[in-house]
Amino acid sequence: MELASVYSKTAKGLDEISSRAHRLPARVRALLIMVDGHRTGTQLLALGTSAAEGKRHLAALLYGGFIRETSSAATGSAPEARVHPAVPDEDISLAKSYVIRTLHELLGADARALAAEIEKSSTLDELRQHFGKLRALVGTAADQKKAAQFLEKVALVLD
Repeated sequence: MELASVYSKTAKGLDEISSRAHRLPARVRALLIMVDGHRTGTQLLALGTSAAEGKRHLAALLYGGFIRETSSAATGSAPEARVHPAVPDEDISLAKSYVIRTLHELLGADARALAAEIEKSSTLDELRQHFGKLRALVGTAADQKKAAQFLEKVALVLD
């Protein structure tokens, strides 16, 4: 983690801001809200009360996939290729619960069959296999604006 780097929210971070789906602790979520794609890690830490706590929270957001380094403030360029730990496969449960919950909100009882199939998915690849069915079923939703937003978020997660 480079404190001189500029940080921005990922799709997962934006999802947390809009839905609190990942239930981040209040102080970690507050830091996530302050990440704007313009502030460096150092600037973000200066907004908090404790630099040590801020570093822990920033690291949790970075390694949890809520934010990413977008550029180095020193050079103004994208950061060198860094290897960050991949989001573990267990995190598919968060994606599955978001998809299933939103399917039920959009379609009610009509979502049961696909929700049951999605629940059985154990890998991201298995979850991706349901995207075509998901798109077709959500196309029947009454609120097409919400359905389109949902499909955009799901596509970001599955890419």
